[in-house]
Amino acid sequence: MISKMIVLLAIVTLLSFCSPASSFAFMPLVSRTDDAVIIDFDGVGYAPSYQGKTLYGQITNPGFVPLPSFNPYYPAMYRQQEQTPNGFVYSYGYPTPLALEDLLPVRQTEAPTCGAGPTAMPATRALTSERIAGGTSAKKNAWPFMVALKKTDNKLICSGSLISNRRVLLAAQCLEKMSLYELSTVTVLVGMFKTDQSDVPMTRRISKLFLHRQYNAATYANDIAIIVMDAPVVLSRSVAPVCLPAADTDIDTFNDQDAIILGWGGGTDDDGDVIPFNNLQQAKVSIQSNTDCKSVGDLSRFVSDSTICVTSTADDKFTCTPDDIGGPVVILTAPGTWTILGINSYTKDCKTPGLKTRVPALRTWIDQYLTA
Repeated sequence: MISKMIVLLAIVTLLSFCSPASSFAFMPLVSRTDDAVIIDFDGVGYAPSYQGKTLYGQITNPGFVPLPSFNPYYPAMYRQQEQTPNGFVYSYGYPTPLALEDLLPVRQTEAPTCGAGPTAMPATRALTSERIAGGTSAKKNAWPFMVALKKTDNKLICSGSLISNRRVLLAAQCLEKMSLYELSTVTVLVGMFKTDQSDVPMTRRISKLFLHRQYNAATYANDIAIIVMDAPVVLSRSVAPVCLPAADTDIDTFNDQDAIILGWGGGTDDDGDVIPFNNLQQAKVSIQSNTDCKSVGDLSRFVSDSTICVTSTADDKFTCTPDDIGGPVVILTAPGTWTILGINSYTKDCKTPGLKTRVPALRTWIDQYLTA
């Protein structure tokens, strides 16, 4: 009889521990500043009533909001993860092996660097079967600041740019339509090249999220966000941050300058069907003046001082929605040094120019949350 009571007590305790209403649930802090919505995911709990609502629908009244946890022992796992030596190679209990060549660290004797990439503007050729749209395959490890985001179904949902060993810059629209539950399950794929994700050296989850408070989903204004990953990434030849530009409000500074757009999004064929790509794509474009951009019918209503447009240098090379959204537009600022000028924001289709968030115009905002 005593043994049955002990077993029953153990079952009740376990169910209580895993229960949505359990006192063991952890709740992230949702707050606002004058220019940002901040979601702090340290300690993930449970809240079924929030799963069907988008992020902005959940933060009308900022405060502590519970989130679901896949594992009731998560807090202990996280503390153990933080104690992992030599660079937090694994994340959230899902280890991803690193290739030996990818573990080579950045030399500590050298001055801190950013923007590693090709030493010169890559030559890109148009392929009739490919439309990024119309781009060409990048070389493996050529763009070490590129990251991808995926959901639990392994579907890629956006691209982003590493701007430090723990922060990713991307578009707010990548995340704002998700529920808090969905956000807690997003995986950041660092150092990925292949679209099938078979070569990802590191994965991370979202620890904290900063979304521009004035982001407007109807006009794409202030389409910018920063992810803080749950642990730093190991900087190496294949994983390194992109350079950030100086603050600049002059909308004509980069007119007619060549740039590179990057992404994993599929192109389209002549029938409009998506053509999946096997790996990261790159394409050469030119920065277009805002005046010229306003003459492009569907884009004109979205153009502002905090946006830029790019035009294809040849054969219609454009980013495609959705996988390319959030990814960078980069310019060569010195031999082998690349700076992010834009964030892929609005694309009507794979055959027309797209709108980009102008990073120099929002550098002050970025600086506020580089260390917050």
